[in-house]
Amino acid sequence: MRYGLDRVGQNRRMHFHRHEFGAVVDLVRGVASAHDPGEYGDGVEVVIEAPGPTFLRDIFGADPASARIAVTKPGGEVAYPFHVRLLSDQGGNAGRRVPRRPGWASSNSAGLAFIMQKARPDGAFDWADLVAGAIEALTALRTDAPDTGWRAAVDRAVFRAYW
Repeated sequence: MRYGLDRVGQNRRMHFHRHEFGAVVDLVRGVASAHDPGEYGDGVEVVIEAPGPTFLRDIFGADPASARIAVTKPGGEVAYPFHVRLLSDQGGNAGRRVPRRPGWASSNSAGLAFIMQKARPDGAFDWADLVAGAIEALTALRTDAPDTGWRAAVDRAVFRAYW
């Protein structure tokens, strides 16, 4: 077990309060400092999950929302830009529905929603802004999500055929 959590497939998740996400920042920092290439050499992601939809939204087909932060790239490289894939019932349009943050870009690539934290290659990494941006995006997509019940986990079994 690395970083204090098992991978996502083993259902070990860290629970946190939406406005108190320092432990998630520490988790991302730990993954980055390990330069872990992951099980398949394609990198490691930290997955943040918003609480499930309310009963009424669930009846109308709303799906849970999550953000997959690509902390390390193939071979364990840690470098800008950091991609955050948004998974929700809004598909590729989710990238257009999130607030604009300075230094960030959004993309609808082949029906997949991404937001990207950009900076100069020699710049210091802003892990708190990376996590805050992912949480802010999920909050915009899941407006009914309460402050409690948020989860984070490490996924080392990443296979990126599209990178």
